[in-house]
Amino acid sequence: MSLTAVEICANALVRLGAQPIQSFTDGTDVATFCNTIYTQKKKYVLSSYPWRFSMKFIQLSRNTTAPAIKWTYQYTLPADRVQGGFPEVYTSSSVGARPIRAHEIVGNKLMTNESAIYVKYQYNVDESLWAEYFTELMINIMKVELAYLVTNNTQLYQELKLEVYGTPSEGGFGGLVNITRFLDSRDNPNTYITDFSLTNARVCGTGYDWGINYTVDMS
Repeated sequence: MSLTAVEICANALVRLGAQPIQSFTDGTDVATFCNTIYTQKKKYVLSSYPWRFSMKFIQLSRNTTAPAIKWTYQYTLPADRVQGGFPEVYTSSSVGARPIRAHEIVGNKLMTNESAIYVKYQYNVDESLWAEYFTELMINIMKVELAYLVTNNTQLYQELKLEVYGTPSEGGFGGLVNITRFLDSRDNPNTYITDFSLTNARVCGTGYDWGINYTVDMS
């Protein structure tokens, strides 16, 4: 189910029994409201969890200007990075590479002593590339956001909020949000590694690379 931003908001409105918008600039109060909050809400939800479909892995280009203090090199982070999605940092793109911790992010710069840097990060992925379960989640999130504006019904707003986010004790990660996170996690399979250069450093256990849980195969 590939929908545009406008179609996502329109679907939310239809489910509330309201007329759908045709664009974010059609002059109605509802369209203006959607135009105001949709993009920020989208970025927030993307950054709230490491969704599999929102990941990129690239090598960063090193800046010619060195950091003023502490670090040897600095790199500019990708412009399409979702700010809340903290990147994993590597010195290699090889299978089995492990993230490093010796780095610091200041603004849009990554600073480190490593001369080559790769990052796995979440980006502001276009709606056409979303997983269907995430599209459904965003329709329901916008349904919550629009509920009171469209219906003026506080009880309905509270019921929809509970359905999507769960109880207050779940901190916004219950309900449909939790179901969606579960569906996304199913795309994260266990993979077995037979490269024994890794086992020299760690005889057995689990590692983390490209968002995949690795288990060392000792057979």
